[in-house]
Formats: sequence, structure tokens, C-alpha cells
Amino acid sequence: MVFKTDLLYTALGKPIKNGMIRTDQEGKILEVGANLSVENSEVNYLEGALCPGFINTHCHLELSHLKNKIESGKGLISFIKGVQSQRKAEEEEIQEAILKADEEMWKAGIVAVGDISNGTTSFLQKQKSNIEYHTFVELFGFDPAKATEVWTRGQKVQATAIAMGLSASLVPHSPYSVSKPLFQLLKAEKDNAPICIHNQENEAENELYQNGTGAFRKMLESFGLPLEHIKGMQQNSLPAYLPLLPDSKPLLLVHNTFSNQADITSAKNLHKQLYWCLCPRANQYIENRLANVPLFMQENLKCTLGTDSLASNYGLSILEEMKCIQAHFPEIELEQLIEWGCKNGADFLGKNQLGSFEAGKKPGINWLKNIQADRRIGDVEVEKVL
Repeated sequence: MVFKTDLLYTALGKPIKNGMIRTDQEGKILEVGANLSVENSEVNYLEGALCPGFINTHCHLELSHLKNKIESGKGLISFIKGVQSQRKAEEEEIQEAILKADEEMWKAGIVAVGDISNGTTSFLQKQKSNIEYHTFVELFGFDPAKATEVWTRGQKVQATAIAMGLSASLVPHSPYSVSKPLFQLLKAEKDNAPICIHNQENEAENELYQNGTGAFRKMLESFGLPLEHIKGMQQNSLPAYLPLLPDSKPLLLVHNTFSNQADITSAKNLHKQLYWCLCPRANQYIENRLANVPLFMQENLKCTLGTDSLASNYGLSILEEMKCIQAHFPEIELEQLIEWGCKNGADFLGKNQLGSFEAGKKPGINWLKNIQADRRIGDVEVEKVL
């Protein structure tokens, strides 16, 4: 099969004008270029643009039943408490929402997802989904005395995923919800990758690490947790906790809403396999704020895109995340957004057959309709081709 389009976004740089892709019947790419031989081939012309299938590097599928249940714009602490108070539901409701969310992502051109799991609720749907999932088994444990207990519980969830044929790794939830002994257990685990962590999503996280005070300390106190070990370290959270994680494995920092220049400089020096996940619509939903995306561009960071959960977003679409970024930062070109939303995400998750249009890969093909001459995507719709 041969597909031809006005702009072919390979996720490897500038788009190819009047680009073409040749695939076999299974969707494997055989050839990419501008002037492919079409002898004895049916040419499918798709007006607009084509790009690889999208990669959603941060989602919480198991929270899908919380859509429209948590008020937006109230800040992260209010959001966390909302999730805790409303998370329980009938199993039928949870499974129905998970199925609907999975189908929504597939229809939106998403071919792979890095998904957070606190239990096994989403595993059956992942097992039969068209989407390739990597499960991040998330660990919560701020009490140092319970580190081994939390670790053992996480290992059991991970073992269940692997027994079901799902790839899975153990990850810390955030720097304010994981004790130092639990970080140490993670660092010592040799075959545990990739890793992700919620990073600097709220200003109070940095205050906790700077001074040992603030809204996060009050939240932890309200949970009845022992806080004797919390001491101000006179530095932001990222440079404080990053040495506690292995520097030889891919690490995804998620949200980064309050990451500044000094944080980025420190992180570059401390870790050589960093990826930075942007979840702009979730950041707006929770904090009414976006990460400093132009700074990330300036620093040439390896960015990926995520949707977060339906508890913190109105939909699960990487295209809509791209639209949000371009609407607020119009200087960011579509080819950059596609690199973030396709290639970088596949690289981080280790999905080598996905992410870019290259011979031998099977990345899926998304058709971007209604693209403007200036490559603005405000009115673009996506349709899966393969």
C-alpha cells in the first residue's frame, strides 16, 4: 500500500512535502520519501498531513471513573484529597470507564501508553487492548518504617502484570510521598526500568524540601503520618531527590509545572537519561498553570506528552495536548510537537517499532485533517489510517 499526503511528519525533523509511505499489508513501513515508485501500487491520497501513532507517556487508566467528579482549578492538594475521597466505586462502573477510556485513546490515534497503576484493576483491559501498555506500578510510602511492606506489595502487583503478559516496572509516586528507605529499595533494583515520578507539580513541593514547611507538610500531618524525618534541605525537590534514583535507567519527570532553570541545570548534571513529560491540560485543570515550555525548548530537553487521567482532564488525546501547547506557545512548530508526542515517547518506553516513520517500523499512521497552511492545528482532527 502507498499513502501520499501534503505534509508527511516523520517525527525525525522537518515534514516532507508531498510525502509518501509504502507499507505491507500488516502496516510495516517499507519505504518513506517524496517520489516513491507507484507502479502496480494503489495510491491513497490523504489531504492534510500524516504522522506516526501517538505515544501517551503518562496516564492513570484506573481513575477513568472519576471523570467530571473532581472540581477543577482548586490546586493539587485539593485534587489529591478529591481522588482519595471519591476513588471507591462499584467494580462494574470502574471497568466500564476503563474500557471507554482505552477505546477513546485508540480512536484518538494513541498506539502506546505509559500507565500508572496502584493495583490490578486495569490489567484485564490492557491485556486485550489494541494499545501497547507499559504499566508503572506506583509506590506510596512516606513512613520510613513501612518501606519494605510497601515494596513487597508493589512487587506482587508487578508480578501479576508480568504473569498476564504485560510489561511493568516499580516507580515512586512523588518526592513528597516516598520515604528515603523506599527510594533506596528502588535504586537497588537492577532490572527495573523505565521509571517515572510526578515532579514539581505544585509550588508546595519545593517549599517542603526547602524549609520542611508549607501546605504539603500540613497535608501529610492530616493523614496522620510521622514527620520527624522531614527537614528543610535548602534546595528544591528535584536536585534533592534525583540522586536517590538510578542514573543509568530512563527516567521520566512528569508535569514539571514549577521546574526552573536551576532545577534543569542540576538535573542535567545528575542524570543522563532524563525525559520530561508535559501534561498541559491536566496542569490547567489542577493548577491553572503550564510548565515553562519555551525554557524546555531552550534547554533542548527530551520532552514527551501525557494526558494524565480523566480525573484531571476532559479527554485523553495527545492531539489536544499539542493544541494546548501551540495555543499558548505559538512559536513551537508542529514538527517539534510530533517529535515529543511520537518519537520521544516511544524511545522512553522502549517501544522500538513505534514513534517514527522509518523502514522496518510499524508505528501506526495518523491522518491529520484540516491542517492550516501555516501548520496551525487548532481545527485539526485525527483519524487512524493504520
